[in-house]
Amino acid sequence: MNPRISVIVPVYNVQNYLERCIESVLNQTFKNFELILVNDGSTDNSLNICKRYKKDNRIKIISQKNKGLSAARNKGLELAQGEYVSFIDSDDFVEKDYLKLLFENINKYSTDIAMCEYFLTNEKGKKYSIVRFNEPKTILVLSGRETLKYSYEKNGTSNIVAWNKIYKKTMFNNIKYKEGSYFEDDQIAGQLFYTAKRVSFVHQPLYNYVQRSNSIMHSSWNLKKYKDSQSIFYDKIKFFKGKDLELYKLSIQQYKHWIIELNNIDTSTMKLLNLQKDYRHYFGIMTSDNPRLILEDILGFINIRMTSKLKKIVKQLLHLQD
Repeated sequence: MNPRISVIVPVYNVQNYLERCIESVLNQTFKNFELILVNDGSTDNSLNICKRYKKDNRIKIISQKNKGLSAARNKGLELAQGEYVSFIDSDDFVEKDYLKLLFENINKYSTDIAMCEYFLTNEKGKKYSIVRFNEPKTILVLSGRETLKYSYEKNGTSNIVAWNKIYKKTMFNNIKYKEGSYFEDDQIAGQLFYTAKRVSFVHQPLYNYVQRSNSIMHSSWNLKKYKDSQSIFYDKIKFFKGKDLELYKLSIQQYKHWIIELNNIDTSTMKLLNLQKDYRHYFGIMTSDNPRLILEDILGFINIRMTSKLKKIVKQLLHLQD
C-alpha cells in the first residue's frame, strides 16, 4: 500500500542540521508517509547521516552527482509514491503536527494545495519571528489565482516558497523545477497556483525556516544571481501573457519594481542586463492609476538609476518623520 504523503528532502552539505530535520519528520503525529532523502553530491558527512536511518522502512535514500536543489526536488518527484507531496529543506525542521494538520486541511476543503505559516529561527533552532499570510485570518480557502495575487503584495514569501505546503502530486505531472537556476521556487509558484483550482490555509506556524548566514539565499549577489532573477521575471511575464491580463500586469509591475530597487548594482551589470531598455519596453503597463506609481513609471522611463536614488532618499525622509 502506497503512503499518503511523500516528503522530499534535498540534501547537500548540511551535516550540522540534517539530523534535526530528519528527526522532525520521523516524529510526526501523522505516520503514513515516506521520506525521500535526495543526496545531491554532498562532500561532508551528510550521506552517512542519512544512512544511519536506513533501517526505517519509510525512508528512501537516493544519491546523485551535484545538480542543485531543483534537480534534487525533481528526482524526488520521480520517485514519490504518495498521493500528496511536501518539500522540506534539509537545514529546516517542522513541528510535530505539520503533516497532520496540512493533510486534514487539504482533505477537509478538497483543495490542490494546503499551506501554513512559518517560524523564522536561528541556526540553533530558536524561534524569533513568525511569518504570517498576506491573506486575512478569515480566509480559509481561495482559488489558486486569487492566492497568486496575494503573492505580489509585500511579504508574499509564504505563497512563493516550495516548502510550508503539501500538494496533490498530480500537480507536478506537467510542471517541473527549473534546474541550474537560483530562485526556482518563484519560477514554479506562478504555474502551480494558476493551475490549482482551490488552495487552503492553516493560519498557524508549523514550519521552521532556519536563517543561515552562509546559505545560498544569504550569499552576496553576482551576475548569475541577477540574470537568474531577471529570467524568472521573464518566465512569469511570458506565462501570463495571453492567459490573464491582471496577473500579466502584476508580473510586469513586480519586475519594474525590482529594477528600481537595485540600489547597489554597478553600471556595467545594469547595462549587461539591459535594465533601462527593459523598463522602457514595459513603460505604461501598470496595475493601478495611483499617482505615485505613475510618477515612478515616468521617472523610471527617463532614468532608472536616478529614480532609484530618489526613492531611497524619500524612504529615508519618511523614516525620519516616523
